[in-house]
Amino acid sequence: MKRRHYLGAATATMAGLAGCMGDPEYTIASVSSADTAGPLGFDVEIADSDITVDSPGSLDVRLRNDSETAVEIRNTGVWPFRILALIPPDENGMRTLLLTDQYAETDHVEVTANSTGTDNTQLVRSLAAGKSVTERYRVHGKRLRGSATYSLGDYFGDTLLSYRTGDSGSWSELHPEVSVTVAERSLLP
Repeated sequence: MKRRHYLGAATATMAGLAGCMGDPEYTIASVSSADTAGPLGFDVEIADSDITVDSPGSLDVRLRNDSETAVEIRNTGVWPFRILALIPPDENGMRTLLLTDQYAETDHVEVTANSTGTDNTQLVRSLAAGKSVTERYRVHGKRLRGSATYSLGDYFGDTLLSYRTGDSGSWSELHPEVSVTVAERSLLP
């Protein structure tokens, strides 16, 4: 009788673990960003490094106006960062969409389980001198393509944002260089 009880408990435990073991878990091991040229500073910090089956990891993305005058920022989707993604090293692979609460708060972006789109409406706002804006983006494990060092960029491959200062009629593009290293975690101790 004890043998049947043991086998039943062992089978139930293995069945329970099989569901967990089907979804790998990850950790955001590191983030590095190069200094940007021009009046804007761009930083990314790890807010939550653990990407588990039940809980996504998260990154805080910050844009700073380091100049002494206001800077106009233009993009599409959501202001100021568009639709962000982790881009795999080969750049030809599938991009990993990063999610933010802003997608639900705008009429310009639609994100579903199977698709992502924007209406391409130009969004232009001003960022005052010495001010910054920070948005939190979530990294879901089911969307990741595995362990790698990814680049942070726009989901559709366009420029992250454009900016101009003063009465200048010309827009400059911001191309921040950000690397996000994601490593797979072992589910067993």
